[in-house]
Amino acid sequence: MRLLVLSLCLTGLAACAAAPSAESPAPISREVHGTWVIEQARTEPLLDKRRARLVLGRDGRLSGHTSCNAMNGSFTLQGDALRIGPIATTRMACGPLLLEQEDRILTALEIAATARVRPDGLLELRDADGRGVLRATRAPEQP
Repeated sequence: MRLLVLSLCLTGLAACAAAPSAESPAPISREVHGTWVIEQARTEPLLDKRRARLVLGRDGRLSGHTSCNAMNGSFTLQGDALRIGPIATTRMACGPLLLEQEDRILTALEIAATARVRPDGLLELRDADGRGVLRATRAPEQP
């Protein structure tokens, strides 16, 4: 297909400047704000990612879910520097594995010092020593 488009371009039979490339992926947003699916907290992947979310709003509000409890708080972001304020959570009863996962997420947020979106689109929070403490993928947009 690419050879056909190139051939048509060379002969002037196609609008080559506007021809989209099927091989070019959509550009990855480097924007930290938005809704993220938490994949890993501290050094381990999450056991249950179905509800594990982190929402970083443009208004400085943090919200989301640990897979056990809802959470909310505030944050500031200047460049890559991240400062997260106290986080409040609901108090639902959960099994020991989900409570351990929640503890890892909350601890990661507590010690996070930087936030960036890598070239592959992964959100990465790091502590003051540069160690990765939380990783997340952008959540699909809801219609």
